[in-house]
Amino acid sequence: MAAPSEHHDSDAKRNPLIPVGLTVLAILVIPLGIYSFGPEGPIKKNHVVFSTGQHRVHFADGTRYEEYRGYCILQARDQLLVLESAEDRTDGSYLARTLGTRQTEFPACPSQARVILYEHQITLRPDTWGGLQDALGRFLSS
Repeated sequence: MAAPSEHHDSDAKRNPLIPVGLTVLAILVIPLGIYSFGPEGPIKKNHVVFSTGQHRVHFADGTRYEEYRGYCILQARDQLLVLESAEDRTDGSYLARTLGTRQTEFPACPSQARVILYEHQITLRPDTWGGLQDALGRFLSS
């Protein structure tokens, strides 16, 4: 049987950092999980949407970007602003404008370009897990 002083010493040696760390981790991870698995609503005019992956998209005005031959490549998680929803267009496509100020190289889509997109190419939520993987990859590679 343990003496009363030995029982008191073992309680004092417990480190509170592990439960606190797990609590903080849960506070950070649970909202990300709920956000990424929650239902998505319809895409409408003036919504900011994200590319679901690397896609070839055509310019709404192909003559403005002649060096691109009428199309450009969207990268995963590129942001776009919907100018016309699929309900407003006869062919079921979306008219959107690319957002962002990052440097682009051919054939990536230039900033502020008006492009034609389809439902499978865009989503209302960015790929959270892919973004975390990219961030960790950049952090660990430097």
